[in-house]
Parts: sequence; C-alpha cells; structure tokens
Amino acid sequence: MQQTATLETWDGTNVEVEHVQDLAGGGARFDIEAEAGPRWRLDVSKTGTYEVVTSWDARGQLADVETPEWMDDIIARLQRA
Repeated sequence: MQQTATLETWDGTNVEVEHVQDLAGGGARFDIEAEAGPRWRLDVSKTGTYEVVTSWDARGQLADVETPEWMDDIIARLQRA
C-alpha cells in the first residue's frame, strides 16, 4: 500500500511525498512533488543518502531537474517518521 503525506518546507513550499516501495537491502523509493513544480523519484538509503532515479519538470515532462536545497530536510524528516 502506498502512503502519501504533505509536508511544508522551511521556505514555505508544500511538498507531496509518496512512498512507492521498499528497496532490497533497506531503504525506500519515494516520489516527491513540489507544489506547482517539479517531481523527483528518489531511492533513499537507510543512512539518508539519496539518488535521483527520475525527475520531471513542472509540465510533467522527463527532465534533469536539480534537487532543491530543502530536499535534505525532507529526507531527514522521512527518516524520523
């Protein structure tokens, strides 16, 4: 079952976080979508490091979208949940 939560970043951006699946060997895959903005699919390890698997721009097109400064904070909050 997929789990979704809406979080607010330190700069006021609302972010929807969806747990997609657990990964073999620990960690999990998440879809993270900024309000009216880009979306990232991340593989997050148990230690909090992450790798961008795929990203989409605000129009929903596949694109190489840089992760914002607040992404580390979102990942840290996911680890505490």
